[in-house]
Amino acid sequence: MKKLIVLSLVLFMSLGAFADDNDDYTLYIVATSSQQPTEHKLADIQKLTFENGNLVVNLKNGTKESTAISVVSRMYFSLLSAVAEDINGDGRVDTQDVLKIYEYMQTSSTPDGASEDVNKDGRVDTQDVLKVYDYIQSH
Repeated sequence: MKKLIVLSLVLFMSLGAFADDNDDYTLYIVATSSQQPTEHKLADIQKLTFENGNLVVNLKNGTKESTAISVVSRMYFSLLSAVAEDINGDGRVDTQDVLKIYEYMQTSSTPDGASEDVNKDGRVDTQDVLKVYDYIQSH
């Protein structure tokens, strides 16, 4: 657990050095009891602390959000829409992205430049759905 904490701190501190615009980065915290991560834009975070067995996210608006370290299964930083599989640009790859592909397949016939063409083969079809599904299963 100490290695996770140290690694997380190093990642958090190094993001500022590499980011051109911190507004693009998001912190994701995944608890074992939930599949959906809590998320905070890096620009909104004042600091991260570890207090009494909790990971505490101190936000610039003065609020704090606390998660017990014992239930944190993953914590990572990512660019919003950094992966092609995030069709709707919400920072997550989930069933909503699959639904957006199906919606596109029903309403449009021109995939040129469409974000729904995940595998970039010039077609929006079930292969794009499978690529999103594979991504969800592997992450």
